[in-house]
Order: sequence, then C-alpha cells, then structure tokens
Amino acid sequence: MNKNEFLEKLTNALSGLPQEEKKKTLDYYSEIIDDAVEDGDDEQEVIARLGSIDDIAEKIINETPIRKFVKDNVKSYNMSIPVIILLIIGSPIWLSLLTAAFSVVFSLYAAIWSVVAALFAVFAALALSGVALIIASPFLIGVKPVEAMFSFGTALVCVGVSVFLFFLSVWSAKLVIRLTILIGRKIKDIFIKKRSGVR
Repeated sequence: MNKNEFLEKLTNALSGLPQEEKKKTLDYYSEIIDDAVEDGDDEQEVIARLGSIDDIAEKIINETPIRKFVKDNVKSYNMSIPVIILLIIGSPIWLSLLTAAFSVVFSLYAAIWSVVAALFAVFAALALSGVALIIASPFLIGVKPVEAMFSFGTALVCVGVSVFLFFLSVWSAKLVIRLTILIGRKIKDIFIKKRSGVR
C-alpha cells in the first residue's frame, strides 16, 4: 500500500470524525510518511510499521473529546429563520426539560460515586478501628483480660472486613470508570454514525 492509498483508507475510516480533527490526523500521518521516506526508508515499510488503519482510526476517535463531535455537529446544521424563531419561542419549555434531564443524569452519576466514596470511607473506618483496637489490647490484658481478648478479636474482624471492603471499593471505582468510558464511546458512536450517514 502506498501513501495515497493509506491516506484514502484512513479518510474513509475517519468519516465520522470532525473535519478539523480529520485534517490534523491526515496531515500528521502524511508528514510521518514523508519524513521517513526522506530519511531513506521504503514507503510501504513505513506504512506497514504504522499498524492497522482500523486500530489507528479507533485510537483517534477514542482520544477525540465528545465536545468536538458536538461542536462540529452543531456547525453542520443549517437552520432556517422560522426554525430559529420556534426554538427561541419554545426555549422556556425545551430549555427547562433539557436542564431537568441533565440534572437527573448528573444526580444519578453523583449518587453512584457517593456509594463508591462511602465504601472507601467504611473501609478506612474499619481499618483504623482495627489498628486502634490492636494497639489498645495489650494495655487491657493486665487489667481486664476478657475485654482485651474481645478487643483483639474485634480488631481482627475489623481488619479482615476492611481488606474485603478495600477490594470491593477499588472494583466499584474501576467499574464506574469503565461505565463512564463506555457511555462516552456510545455517545461518540451516535455522532460518528450520524455524520458518516450510517443509520
């Protein structure tokens, strides 16, 4: 595959990407190939080293912020004057609904992170309690041996549960982060399909 074929295939793979980002990407890869050929490398070997076009396109799409897709999508709308007037007149309704929908989604997202934060807080409280009871147990052994043994046993339970909660908290945080990334990719996919004409 030569440079022109590579750039043409990359253009097709990036069909849903905003024009500005697509141009930057094509210029970047064109420059890489030109620089390597000027240094005496074979054009086809340079292109082979760049990797799969699908992998390149996926990486670029994933790294492009959603706001750029939204901004480019808004620019592409050619609204007539009657539509603009209707949007202005209806703004008290649609803006209120949009604000409410955003508030609900944001509240749900914040609630999910609150659960994760609560898990970390419980882990920290149990771990500190366990350590404090372990430290206190030797001081009680001479005065109240039964309480000292109970205190030590409770400390072991606290430490054991805190270890379990630590792994549960980390797993929960990773799950929420993965879910956030997945939702971001799905939103990008909607814009990409819309721009590339895929229904």
